[in-house]
Amino acid sequence: MEITANELLHITSRIGSMLITCGAEIYRVEDSLYRIAAAYGFSGESRRIEVFAIPASLIITINDGDSPPLTQTVRISSRGTNLDRVDKLNNLSRYICSEKPDFPTIQKHIDEISGRKVYGDAVRLFSYAIVGATFSLFFGGTPSDALCSGIISMVVFGVSKFVNKVKPSVFFQSVIGSVVIASLSVFVSKLGLTESFDKIIIGASMNLVPGVTLTNCMRDFIAGDFLAGMYTLTEAILIAAGMAVGAASAIALASMI
Repeated sequence: MEITANELLHITSRIGSMLITCGAEIYRVEDSLYRIAAAYGFSGESRRIEVFAIPASLIITINDGDSPPLTQTVRISSRGTNLDRVDKLNNLSRYICSEKPDFPTIQKHIDEISGRKVYGDAVRLFSYAIVGATFSLFFGGTPSDALCSGIISMVVFGVSKFVNKVKPSVFFQSVIGSVVIASLSVFVSKLGLTESFDKIIIGASMNLVPGVTLTNCMRDFIAGDFLAGMYTLTEAILIAAGMAVGAASAIALASMI
């Protein structure tokens, strides 16, 4: 089944932007779009596609013979981690390459993927608590430390959800979360509920650690996407710096009170 250059530009921009938004590696995004285009004959000299992707932007240009090139730029304003959608988009890419469906069929599949349910606030709140409590124990904390870390982690989830409404930078978001964690941990220690507030801070702070960002950074470097790797590496460094600044500020302020 043949599709036009306009239709190909539309579906590749949607699939590519969704992959980036859901946390896919940059090399995976570019490779998927090149393969989709090749399935419909856009892989030669006169008919070809050019893809440039970084975590903040996606640029696609399609050349279709003697027609003027078509270019679309998609600004990626926010990114997260949704491996379910990444998996479904990968499966869709393989289906497109093997079956070559028409444009309406592809659109229908993309709409279904974009409409898939995500975890609700209750599940995410519980996950925050489990992460905080588990890592507090892992790093040598007591059961009371783990309990306090789990409760503080739930508070951090609520604060992060509220702060995200104004869409702050990753640095300030990290600072705010870390300040809340350290302040509440010191407060709990002052109440005598625990003797080692550092274990509580470490456990709850694991919810803020950019683990997926660092993993994708190394994968991008290995794949040769150095610009994308530097972008994600800088983001991870800023998050780590924000965590350090927030925790140190809260502890220093508490020591002076």
